Amino acid sequence: MTDEFEPDAVTTSQARAELGSILLETASIEDYLEEFAQHAPEHIGAGTHCGITLRHRGHDRRAASSDARTARCDDVEVAAGSGPCITSLDEQRTVMGDEIWHDERWVEWREAAVRAGFRSAAALSATAGPGAAIALNLYSEDEEPWEQERLVRAAVFAQQVARVMALCIRISEQTVINGDLSAAMASRAIIDQAIGVIMAQNRCTSEEAFEILRSASSHRNIKLRDVAAAVVQGIAGSVPTTGQFRPRAES
Repeated sequence: MTDEFEPDAVTTSQARAELGSILLETASIEDYLEEFAQHAPEHIGAGTHCGITLRHRGHDRRAASSDARTARCDDVEVAAGSGPCITSLDEQRTVMGDEIWHDERWVEWREAAVRAGFRSAAALSATAGPGAAIALNLYSEDEEPWEQERLVRAAVFAQQVARVMALCIRISEQTVINGDLSAAMASRAIIDQAIGVIMAQNRCTSEEAFEILRSASSHRNIKLRDVAAAVVQGIAGSVPTTGQFRPRAES
């Protein structure tokens, strides 16, 4: 992430709280990212269209989009391996795409964006742990919508999405056994619920809540999922339910 934009503490705190509520209300990584993309205009500015690209272990994929036009543009970009979002991930900087119809850097993506009716774009990336990063592809039908304040909000949004992705990846890696990703994601849903409980009880961040769970699991020699289930059951009075992980079909 570039250091061009310096979000203030209030902006960061508000984004963290609002995105945290999304985290606790959804059940899978795919759901998280779709919710984030849908909420982008509220956080970044009206008229903003948002796509989220995930880079994990050297592979890029469109993970979520706020609408069909954005999805088509991002699919073209990922397929071509060239565009503002890919460049932002490669160079870890904010990439501007003003006057898209004149942009000669990414021909395939430019043609898709112009067909979709977009006039300008911006891409911002943020790391999500070792070997992982996310990038926001922001589109607008206006020619020059990217004033400083909007880019600051976008930078905060990207950082918070990346933090959630890092947590999801850590939990998935913690619970994957014998390559059974589906079972791991079901376990993660229970762990997410427990993290929400611990955050509320201790007024701590999601990362701190996860460390509390992990430490309890280690010291008691009990599986992380079982510790999380006990936490949730202690509050709800019943065994927690889990959402189902739904792998996205390749575009």
